[in-house]
Amino acid sequence: RQHMYDRALNFLLFKVVFVGAILEPRWEELLIWTAWFTILGFLRVFSMLCRDRFEFLTVSPNVPTSVHVKLLTMLSMILISNIAWFILCISVFRSMLLLLSFECFTLFLDTIQTLVKYIIHLGDLSRQGPCESRRMVQYYTEFITDTMILVTTLGHYLHIMYLHGISFTLIDAVLFLNMRSVFNNLRKKLASHQAYRQALSNMQALYPSASEKQLADYNDDCAICRDTMTSAK
Repeated sequence: RQHMYDRALNFLLFKVVFVGAILEPRWEELLIWTAWFTILGFLRVFSMLCRDRFEFLTVSPNVPTSVHVKLLTMLSMILISNIAWFILCISVFRSMLLLLSFECFTLFLDTIQTLVKYIIHLGDLSRQGPCESRRMVQYYTEFITDTMILVTTLGHYLHIMYLHGISFTLIDAVLFLNMRSVFNNLRKKLASHQAYRQALSNMQALYPSASEKQLADYNDDCAICRDTMTSAK
C-alpha cells in the first residue's frame, strides 16, 4: 500500500511541475489540464491497484474464479476507458495531442502488461501449453512495455523542456533529475536484457539439446513447472 501511495504522490508532484512548466496563468487551460490529469490519475490508481492485486493473487492458493473475473473485468474497463479518453484527445485537443496523449499511452502499456501477465498466469493454473514458452512471452512482454514506457517518458520530458526552455529554475532542476532517473533506468533495463541474452547464448553453446530419443528414454517432467518436457538440455 505504501508503494502505491509513493507512486501516486510522485505522479501528482510531477504533474504540478508539468503544469508550472507548460501553462500560462489562464483559467481555461488550467481547468482542462486539471480535469485531464484527474481522470487519468483516477484510472492510473486503479491500474496500480490491479497490478498489486495480481501480484498478490499469483502467490495465493485456491483463488476463487469470481476473483479472477472481477480483476479481468476491471482491467478491461480501464483499458476501454483509456482508449475512449485517447479518442477524445484526438477529436478535441489536437493542438496538444503529444502532451495529452502521453499519459494515455503509458497507461495503455501498463494495463496491457498486467493483462498479458495475468492471462499467462491463468494458463499456468490450467496447465495448458509448454511452460518455457509462457515464461518467454511474459519476459518479453514486460521488457518491451517497460522499455517503451521509459523511452516515451524520456521523450515526454525532452518535449516539455523544449516547450519550456532552459532557464535554470527549480522546474528545470526537477526535469533534469527526472530525465536522469529515467535514463538510468532505461540503461539498466537494456543492460539487464543484454546480460539475459548473453546467458541464453552461453547456455545454448555449453549445453547441447537432448535428442527426441533421450527425452523418450528418460520420460521426465520439468523439475520447475512439472510439465512434460518437449525439449531439454
